[in-house]
Amino acid sequence: MPDLGKGSYAFGPFRIDAVERLLYRGDEMIPLTPKVADTLLALVSNAGRVLEKDDLIKMIWPDSFVEEGGLARNISILRKVFEDGTDGGTQYIETIPKRGYRFVGLTAETPPPVEPKPTAQPGAKRRNRWEWAIPALLLVAVLVIGYYRLRQPVRINSLVVLPLNNLANDAAFTDGMHEALINALAKIEALRVISQTSAMAYQGIKKPLPVIARELNVDAVVEGSVQQAGGRVRVNVQLFEARTERPLWANTYDSDLHDVLALQSQMAAGIAHEIQLTLTPREKERLADSRRVDPEAWLAYARGRFYWNKRSPESIQKGIEYFRNAIAKDPGYAAPYAGLADAYALLSSNGADALPPLKAMPLAKAAALKAVELDDRLAEGHTSLGYVRLSYDWNLAAAQREFQRATELNPGYATAHHWYAHYWLAMAEPEKAVEEIQRAQMRDPLSLVINVGVGWCLYHARRYDAAIDQYKATLALDPDFALAHSVLGMAYEQKRSFPEAIAEFKKALSLPGSASLALAGLASSYALAGRVSEAREVLRQLDDVARTAYVPAAYRSAIYAALGEGEASLQWARRAFEERSESMIYLRTEPWADGIRGAPGFQDLLRLVGESAFSN
Repeated sequence: MPDLGKGSYAFGPFRIDAVERLLYRGDEMIPLTPKVADTLLALVSNAGRVLEKDDLIKMIWPDSFVEEGGLARNISILRKVFEDGTDGGTQYIETIPKRGYRFVGLTAETPPPVEPKPTAQPGAKRRNRWEWAIPALLLVAVLVIGYYRLRQPVRINSLVVLPLNNLANDAAFTDGMHEALINALAKIEALRVISQTSAMAYQGIKKPLPVIARELNVDAVVEGSVQQAGGRVRVNVQLFEARTERPLWANTYDSDLHDVLALQSQMAAGIAHEIQLTLTPREKERLADSRRVDPEAWLAYARGRFYWNKRSPESIQKGIEYFRNAIAKDPGYAAPYAGLADAYALLSSNGADALPPLKAMPLAKAAALKAVELDDRLAEGHTSLGYVRLSYDWNLAAAQREFQRATELNPGYATAHHWYAHYWLAMAEPEKAVEEIQRAQMRDPLSLVINVGVGWCLYHARRYDAAIDQYKATLALDPDFALAHSVLGMAYEQKRSFPEAIAEFKKALSLPGSASLALAGLASSYALAGRVSEAREVLRQLDDVARTAYVPAAYRSAIYAALGEGEASLQWARRAFEERSESMIYLRTEPWADGIRGAPGFQDLLRLVGESAFSN
């Protein structure tokens, strides 16, 4: 769009702020989506000129391909807002057939002059009265019905906060505000809020709100923008009924940057009030529970989470740097410790294989304990500690307490439900794991790792066809997600569909990700398919990788189980026990372990794991 300066444009009873892109009728702010506001500004700033449709589209969507229908919808919304030309009122937007549009409304604060009505002809008064009475009554009836329909409360049980418009010239800051608002809303138990990972999939994507609502299965959409200057932040938020795109509410929030945590709670409470959710005393307490935070620490934490969510070892290491920077800026701020714990935990998890558990998990544990010590009401801290208790301490009772506390504090925190599902796998209750991971998926339907997690729980439940379908659905989101190819190969292997399994492991090896996991799967599939020499060749390749990188002992145990070498498999399983590998707590339901369940010593190994997992 052209530079519109710092003023505002007035026309009839309306005024639009050219900087903040907010429309007012008198003192009342009228909610508009950002692109509808851009459409109006383009027209108003070129009042009296015909703007060709193609030119308008380029002004409003400069970096995207948008069909003409998108522009037409924006014009239609504006006409409804202005009641454009209805009942003899002012026409603001004129359609130029086969060309475009022209803004023709008066650019003044005063309403347009009213033309005198023509005088009725003698003798026509009685006839005109009856000619117009019935249509007028019908019109009044339609308007009354429409009014009351519009005034009816909209039932909203779920929503998505779309990526906020970055007016702060700092993408990390804006993304941090976006995540903060989502996390605050997620604390409301009666509201299903889509997690940031899934919401961010719509960044830069131009889709009508009803389409987004259908894809995410939500009732409402929140849009907004973020500005910051002079140590202050301003957030404009607008709430829309998703199915109809009807604006329901809008507000502007201003705050000192040190109060950014309180600001997110104020916005969440405002949205909850507007959609007529009754907050419980506990939810009010959660939303009111915030502290002042160093703005640089908050921003460093936001950037750390941004890189943590990318899930590659390189990006996680970068996240660790930001978390440590946040702690240095504000040592009393609990959230960066939880981020640090999650980062180290992921580096040692199966599939990442970046660090041995004995090296990474003590660091994760120390950070998680510190997070809970500093803020016992931080769901992220309890989630982090729960994962440590589960995967490293093998203390299942303590892990469950932490996950239950986390989901109580923030029912919408998808990661808490994701990792709680792993607890149920360790308890050898995979169907309960499936139920829990689906709770995570409901809140974060486009998360690759959570979608893989759904398949993983189905795999442990021996529902291989369902797992295969789930992994394929994940790959439809991202065909280059190496982990999804590896676990799909594992499901095919259990189906004894060895050609398909081998193809998936080879595909995984061609993509960025853990080569160890893909190589182990490839060797196992070769072995089970009777291609023993090829299996041993891949096993040698895995030995080569182990000279310079961490390869979990459990991977070799699985290969030797597939080769039918039970004693060698048990030796590597015992080494995995010594490594404190998370694989040990899943042995009771792990399909590959079927090959050694009858081997002497396997039950002894299970008892050793159980002494740690169940005796605490």
